[in-house]
Amino acid sequence: MNPASAVTAIRIALAPVFYLIFTATAASGSVGIVQAAALWLLFIVMEVTDFVDGAVARKTGTVSDFGKVFDPFADSFARLTYFCSFAMAGIMPGAFFLLVLYRDITVAFIRLLAMKKGVAMGAQLSGKIKAWVYAIGGGSGIALVCARSFLPAGIAGVVEPAVQVVFALCAITAVWTTIDYALAYRRMAGKA
Repeated sequence: MNPASAVTAIRIALAPVFYLIFTATAASGSVGIVQAAALWLLFIVMEVTDFVDGAVARKTGTVSDFGKVFDPFADSFARLTYFCSFAMAGIMPGAFFLLVLYRDITVAFIRLLAMKKGVAMGAQLSGKIKAWVYAIGGGSGIALVCARSFLPAGIAGVVEPAVQVVFALCAITAVWTTIDYALAYRRMAGKA
């Protein structure tokens, strides 16, 4: 495993830890300071590794077809974990979670079709934008749990609608990027 793939693998290793801590504490609607710090730390490390692994691959000259597939797999693994956690706790609407889930399954299928044609389909620009929107969504979900736990109810009540807007943006981005990847595949398949 090259250094970039090792960085990518960190997301896969940390995602179940995030889920376990979240469901053991935050799923009840509130969280202690230690658990909140752990959730933030795990989330930040997972998101930072998403932005670092590509740079490591380019710097070390280890960009590979495997990495082009492994990176988005690890992204989905981590982000679906925290969005699932939020949906299970009633923080993220289930319909929004399903759109995110369906997007990831569909894009994975599109990548398989591309591989069948001998192409390792890397991230599209829309996928990079999606990464930022989802990162904001993940942070917003944790922020809502923290607001409910540590802030007066009136202030926490203001945070909730803002977080729901961010989750709606995640769902809209999921639909948009699904369409964009399908169109990218169609263009690629037309050239083959």
